[in-house]
Amino acid sequence: MHSTQNILKNTKKEPKAGLLALFIFALLPLEQNYAQDLPDQYIEELRGIWITNVDSDVLFSRQSIVDAMDYLADRGFNVVFPVVWNKGYTLHPSEVALDAFGKKQDPLFASQGRDPLQEIITEAHRRGMEVIPWFEYGFASVYGDATGGHIINANPHWAARDAQGRIATMASISRSASPFYWMNAIHPEVQEFMINLMMEVVENYDVDGIQGDDRLPAMSVNSGYSDYTKQLYASEHDGAAPPAQYNSSTFVQWKADKLTNFAGKLYRTLKAQDSTIILSFSPSIYSFSLTNYLQDWPNWIDSGYVDIVHPQAYRYDISSYKQVIRSMFGQEPISSQGYLYRSARDIVYPGVLIKAGGSFNDDLYILEAVDFNRKYDLKGEVYFFFEGLDEKNNDLADSLFKYKYSLPAVPPYRKGYLRRPPGIITPPDRDGNTSSGTWITTGTPEGYKGLSWKAEANSSAQLSYTAEVSTEAWYRAYVWLPNTSDATHDAYYSLKGKEDTLVVRIDQNAVPKGWKELGSVHLAEGNQEVLEINTDQNGDAKTMYTDALMLILDRKRSPTAEFAATIVSSEQVVDQPNTIALDQNYPNPFNPTTTIPFELSQPMAINLEVYDVLGRKIQTLIQNEFYGVGDHAIHFDAQGLSSGLYYYRLRTGQSEIIRSMTLIK
Repeated sequence: MHSTQNILKNTKKEPKAGLLALFIFALLPLEQNYAQDLPDQYIEELRGIWITNVDSDVLFSRQSIVDAMDYLADRGFNVVFPVVWNKGYTLHPSEVALDAFGKKQDPLFASQGRDPLQEIITEAHRRGMEVIPWFEYGFASVYGDATGGHIINANPHWAARDAQGRIATMASISRSASPFYWMNAIHPEVQEFMINLMMEVVENYDVDGIQGDDRLPAMSVNSGYSDYTKQLYASEHDGAAPPAQYNSSTFVQWKADKLTNFAGKLYRTLKAQDSTIILSFSPSIYSFSLTNYLQDWPNWIDSGYVDIVHPQAYRYDISSYKQVIRSMFGQEPISSQGYLYRSARDIVYPGVLIKAGGSFNDDLYILEAVDFNRKYDLKGEVYFFFEGLDEKNNDLADSLFKYKYSLPAVPPYRKGYLRRPPGIITPPDRDGNTSSGTWITTGTPEGYKGLSWKAEANSSAQLSYTAEVSTEAWYRAYVWLPNTSDATHDAYYSLKGKEDTLVVRIDQNAVPKGWKELGSVHLAEGNQEVLEINTDQNGDAKTMYTDALMLILDRKRSPTAEFAATIVSSEQVVDQPNTIALDQNYPNPFNPTTTIPFELSQPMAINLEVYDVLGRKIQTLIQNEFYGVGDHAIHFDAQGLSSGLYYYRLRTGQSEIIRSMTLIK
């Protein structure tokens, strides 16, 4: 055990230096930035990870969540997708679930008295990462239980039915299919339940989005024969019954269109509540998604019903992964011959498999997949799932950080601003804080970063916390409490805002170790006093403990507060090894001639071609010609071409770079 370290009387220390160097910032924890220093530059990428409660330990303790969020942030990730709905339960307390089927929360987390969603929000936002809760089970009621489980037992008319009247499951079609049993995703009560379940999270938590996957919106393709669905079909088809063949193309499309309409309803409901919240879907790969789970997700994109999409490009060999991407966008990066329009590249961030059971896709696979994504101008990916990042998988996260994620990134859909700046952490001994009376620093119990502070009740000990705030906004204020049995039951905190003071009482003896939220406070820009504690206010004779203060931007109360990010990746470079460089043409825009410069660091044969926006080759400027070391330039005459955007591609035997140019006549 650590003994008492020091006795402080009106003690102040110098603050730690701000982390201004970009590389240093990338390596060190953000909580050291007591003045909320931010990087000078960002690139635009989504670097996401799914976090499950199956085959994963992250969610089962508060400390595991803390460690996982630090691990991810230190390695360049910026979005986490934690599961909040599976096995027929919410992982967080839910009145919607309680009303629907009598179960307020997953029994395990309820027995622990924990809310893992709130814990992950606090710790992820502390590190500047967005949180998009993942409703994994979607419209599936249960796995492996032909009775439909407790949801359908409580609401029998919610069941999706196959032509034989059984609860619909793909397992009745194929032995290899997963035996999920489905709710009727077309039924208005089921749709209302699901929207209410998701909106409850948006209303009660300061989240950054919500996500459905290959079960939301989705339903087993052999469904469509419940009483409600048959009546609905008849009402829209002059009284005719649904086709006897569940996989009739017209019947499949009719059912899929109902789920597309649900996606639109969910999108409109979400945006009416908060236009800054992201709606994310992660469907199966098309057209498997349509013919098995009624997910016509290219139509969701075309209809504008989704903000970001993560198609589950789950393959175990890299060539198959690449073919999935090609099927979406065309055989070449500059083409537009896939089943998605070129504009969809702005919202598609592939789902990449790194772990399934005991199988892993290692760092060599993943680094090549990331390179291939960037060739197709796909600015990010989401990995399934967290346990595939560490030493079990050749320390994949470390390789990603070293080779791909070392520069800080802002998600492209945020259009150049930070929705989640890192938390502002103020230790008790920050320069500018004031104290009176006797405060003792001790390592038992531990504080946020080692020592904690304590003072005896009625000792007239007082401590005032200050913080440097870069943007006027509402902030959620937290204090870090060490959890010890001799702590006071009656600690009072005076939280000081721009207009008023909020007094909060906390039983320090009853809270677990970690961050405890005091409330939300409106703060002006600049250095200011935020919190005051005084032992004479204790309602009992027990010791008061204190440690760091943390401020996290409250987006629910300050949705428009701006933290601008300087973006440096305005042009997508396909691949730029040291051997070749392709510069921007000049002039640009041009009419009708322009010069295309390039550089070679070693002699080689090259190709230089021009393409239109549809990926059609317009002209070959250099065809397998040998050029020496140094700077070169080629003249391009666009006489006879119409105004618009064009691409020029420099290729060698192993590398290529693509840039765009604009012809204006």
